[in-house]
Amino acid sequence: MKTPLISIIIPIYNTGDKAVKLLNSLVKDSYENLEIICVDDGSKDDSFSLLSEFCRQQKLTDSRKKIILIQQENAGPAAARNAALKRMHGEFVAFIDSDDTVSRKYLTEMSQLLDKDGVAVATAGFLYKRIHQKTEKEMFTNQIEERKADEDFKTYILKNLASDGRLYASVNKMFRTEIIKKYDLKFPLGWDFAEDTNFVLQYLECARREGFLGLKFLAKPYYIYHYGTETSTVASSSLPWENWQRSFDYLKRWVGDNPTRDQKYWLSRVMIRWRISHALAVARSNQRLTEKWKYLNPLVLPFASLAAKIRK
Repeated sequence: MKTPLISIIIPIYNTGDKAVKLLNSLVKDSYENLEIICVDDGSKDDSFSLLSEFCRQQKLTDSRKKIILIQQENAGPAAARNAALKRMHGEFVAFIDSDDTVSRKYLTEMSQLLDKDGVAVATAGFLYKRIHQKTEKEMFTNQIEERKADEDFKTYILKNLASDGRLYASVNKMFRTEIIKKYDLKFPLGWDFAEDTNFVLQYLECARREGFLGLKFLAKPYYIYHYGTETSTVASSSLPWENWQRSFDYLKRWVGDNPTRDQKYWLSRVMIRWRISHALAVARSNQRLTEKWKYLNPLVLPFASLAAKIRK
């Protein structure tokens, strides 16, 4: 039985050694029909030379899995992913950050979920590894109730955004490239926070227009996320509330001008969730106490710090 071609997009910035480890695991993966697109985003170290040498050796030993290496001036991960989207040929596409990795079963099981009539996207759980604390935690391994036939699509999405965190990221998902290409979808430039969520919401709206209303959830920790790496910008970009507010404003526009009563309710729940998440992000940060006060009310900070310790 023919398996769909999967394009894997990997943005790289000064993470050549980690990217080579990721590539090595992908070329050894049992899923054979792969196209791997690496975009070196203007690395200032030897990342590009390391990747070039890996690609050269890979061609000599195994030509079945194609690796495309792109080099561009530094423009950020969104621009790197957008450059790769223009070069992809797969039926499905998955994004993996260069300092992360995935389970050996990830590609096979995710593609099996997506390769069904009417399914827009497949989403996996995380194995969340904190580098400095040397801890790991499985996340999003509970089952999610699928959308009922008579349930409004956007209301269902909002409900999940308010009650569960697995829909936000792009890296734990597999998408249909036909939808991305038809609508020329891109990651927004100029954002350093929640650009993933913006892309996912764009994609889901376009999938809805094309009649793809199914969401499949793989309740297994198959995307292995490394938190606290040197190149991570999430920790700092999550501190200013303005970044969260901009993302929420986009979410309201995505819902539309005349939200239903249910949609208004779930939008309010999303806001509450994001307020709590923002407070926890500030409390967990390595900022000095006086710096944290710039991002969070001093009266709220002690409670957020206590909650952060409980929720480690």
